[in-house]
Amino acid sequence: MITRMECKDSFLISLIFCFLICSNVGQAQDPIKIMPLGNSITWGYTEESIPEDLIRGYRYDLKVLLTTSGYGIDFVGSQCSGSTYFNDCQHAGIGGFRDQYVVRLLTDGYDERNGVQILVPPRPYLDEYNPDIILLHIGTNDISHETDAVENQQVFAILNLIDQYEIRSGREVTVFLALIINRKKPWVAGSGAATTSEFNDVIRQMALTRIANGDKIVIVDMEHDAGFLYDATDMIDIVHPNALGYQKMATLWYTSIVNNYNTPPVISPIPDQDLEQGSTSDALLLDNYISDLQDPVEDITWSYEQVGIAELDIAIDPNRRVTVTPLNAEWYGKQTVVFTATDKGINDNDFKSATDTVIYNVSRLTPIDETEGQNEVTVYPDPSTGQLIVVAPDNNEIIDFTLYDITGRPVLNKSIYNSHEPGVFIRTGNLVPGIYIYTIIMNTETYTGKLLLGR
Repeated sequence: MITRMECKDSFLISLIFCFLICSNVGQAQDPIKIMPLGNSITWGYTEESIPEDLIRGYRYDLKVLLTTSGYGIDFVGSQCSGSTYFNDCQHAGIGGFRDQYVVRLLTDGYDERNGVQILVPPRPYLDEYNPDIILLHIGTNDISHETDAVENQQVFAILNLIDQYEIRSGREVTVFLALIINRKKPWVAGSGAATTSEFNDVIRQMALTRIANGDKIVIVDMEHDAGFLYDATDMIDIVHPNALGYQKMATLWYTSIVNNYNTPPVISPIPDQDLEQGSTSDALLLDNYISDLQDPVEDITWSYEQVGIAELDIAIDPNRRVTVTPLNAEWYGKQTVVFTATDKGINDNDFKSATDTVIYNVSRLTPIDETEGQNEVTVYPDPSTGQLIVVAPDNNEIIDFTLYDITGRPVLNKSIYNSHEPGVFIRTGNLVPGIYIYTIIMNTETYTGKLLLGR
């Protein structure tokens, strides 16, 4: 669609940003990227004889619990096990891993235990997979093989690397930090049970300090809260759960995510609205276009912003019904309105929002001059592959064509002379494929549009 307006620089910039917003509206919520991170317990080990495509650990049951509850999730990581049960079997659990191995993995994608460069060329592991959530269960092998596992724990270094990733990427990561499961009974001196509890106490205190300083960490007490019976009921050997034990882990991960991770609302596309010059629109019930996993529609807060010059008086009543009236009864045209839905968050924090853009078309009551529209311009094809065709009015005016990338940066400019030709060809083959905004300035009018350039 092409929008025409008077040529005013500030208004033009606002309209360009409007198109950038419009390119992302009405889309479904992106899946939550979850990285299970740790050792063979994350991998899902039960017995040596089990082939890898049958090793699903807690991850399969967690996937079922979350998707059944309406969450869209995507497990991420370089490893995969359990493919017989589900395709989404990716994770970052490597058998025998200790906390210092996780530090190296996150630093440059190197598996120090097995001597394998997983990411080639070497690069930070999290940058490759961009998780929203990390499920971290680490420390079991440290306790088994290191006499100073508690004093020299490197979990704090893992959390530091996650913080650095957040700064680099501008993405927020919520770490669900496990106080690791204990060992199979009998708990006797030297079994590692007492050391496990001591390790967990140190991790808890360290995490509480970081939480107080603003880290997005949720402590998950697998040792006590998963309901483990540390015998053959839930354990296959000294340190690994059996199928029932993994189910208990999945359940606690699940309840921790549901209670502590807020997903944004999802807005289905709100249709554009039509009204006549000087009239008030029909009421638009916003509840019909919103859903949220955590909050009922009546708890969603709505706000709005008019793009460019505000031409409408907009009212949202307590029942979330929208009505609009032109501020000037003589005004007609198109007004773009961006609606924002904000949820209640979790514990009065972690608020999430979604936006959608609605165009209000205000039609003119007086007859339209038959000559109006003869100065319209057309740009095609859309999508374009290599060149654009600009069809302009039949006059000798100079027409200025500018193409902007998605950041608003001008990438192509052409002045069109003597538009008696049926169309002017503009080559775009050297531009990166993507969404672009164009403006065409002719006399005192500016035409603005959005198009897609391909290959």
